Amino acid sequence: MARARALWITVAFTLALGIGANAAIFSVVRAVLLRPLTNRDEDRLLYIRQSAPGIGEDNANFSIPEIQDIGTGLKTIKS
Repeated sequence: MARARALWITVAFTLALGIGANAAIFSVVRAVLLRPLTNRDEDRLLYIRQSAPGIGEDNANFSIPEIQDIGTGLKTIKS
């Protein structure tokens, strides 16, 4: 071990870097993907979509002005 000091330092550094990267990636995956979202009033969540049959889109994107119009014009939704 004393003769190959640079090798052991490289091995220790590589192990520390690998363990640290693994812990960081697992923490991010756990926080983002594995933990369920906390939504208050889940029964009040909505999914809004629009279709554009003229261009063959079943699920077209909303523009910013459309989103603002929905937010200002929508007072209540009755099921």
